[in-house]
Amino acid sequence: MINVLFTANELNYTCGVTNHLLHLSKALTETGKVNLAIICGGGNGINRFKDINAEIIPDERFLHTARNIKNYLSGIKYLVKFVKKNHINIIHSHYHYGASIAAKSASLTGVTTVQTNHGLLENTGRLKHFNADHYIAVNPHIEKHLVKKEQIKKERVHFIRCGIPVPFPIPQKAVQEKLKILAAARFTHQKGLDVYIKAVNMLPENIFKHAEFLIAGTGELEAELRALNDSLGRKVIFEGNVLNMQAYLKKINILVNNSLSDTEGFPAIITEAGASNTLVITSDFLGAHDVIKPGLNGLMYRNNSAENLYQMLIDAVYNYNNYKPVSKIFYEYIRKNFSVQEMAEKHLKLYLSCINK
Repeated sequence: MINVLFTANELNYTCGVTNHLLHLSKALTETGKVNLAIICGGGNGINRFKDINAEIIPDERFLHTARNIKNYLSGIKYLVKFVKKNHINIIHSHYHYGASIAAKSASLTGVTTVQTNHGLLENTGRLKHFNADHYIAVNPHIEKHLVKKEQIKKERVHFIRCGIPVPFPIPQKAVQEKLKILAAARFTHQKGLDVYIKAVNMLPENIFKHAEFLIAGTGELEAELRALNDSLGRKVIFEGNVLNMQAYLKKINILVNNSLSDTEGFPAIITEAGASNTLVITSDFLGAHDVIKPGLNGLMYRNNSAENLYQMLIDAVYNYNNYKPVSKIFYEYIRKNFSVQEMAEKHLKLYLSCINK
């Protein structure tokens, strides 16, 4: 039995990292080969893990926004005691602040550390962004960055996609009076939801007879995004926090991903949409081309271009039936390349190699 401790910033709804942790935790514990605990800084989605056989420990000292010298040192002291008491073999961190605390604790306990890089952080702050014995990259462009730019030895970098549950056979979309188009993300600048709002409010009135345009999520820019929508014509409907995105996507016809950042990993909402046979329109953020092949398994617009997205939305709505083969191809791609079972097996292989070295 391998004793594994995850550290995470927060466990939330509408959060790709939390979704990944949920699927990975379930898959690992169901193997019967892993004892799992999760220390997190809190979050509104902790109860999502209630059916997972893992101890969830909320502790504000591990919250990135609560970081200070006192919490940092206290977190290290706590982690050292936790590792020793619970005979932890692996500390697996899913954010750089937790990875830094884990690295300091490892120097006092000898425990092996693993860090999953869900994205590439901007070069700011005092803490090292890469701070572990082994690294997991969730997309090829992250793997390349770690090896080429960060000069981390290739044998310490492991490419493992974020697997998700994929239904079989392929889900069929119900016929609805109007098509439903969704953008779902945290309300932060990097997610580019303002581009979506601008594009939708540019659309001709006639299109709203055939489709409705939705946003799901919450975050620091909510008031600003609502005000922008109000000022441009109120054409976007705000759905709030969606508690079960997989179920919600069953009624969505088109998913729009508006990522702006070149530090993005690979948004979970794209793969979740693919698993639900939803047509995906995405910006050409760094890493998008690793998965999306424009015109073959999805559609792609120029990053930060509301005008380009506006034109693509018109095309997608009026020619939706013609794009059904595109979403089907993407569903098959997700089913083949984003397996939860394969993800869990690769993690187990890595963990075993760490403790048997």
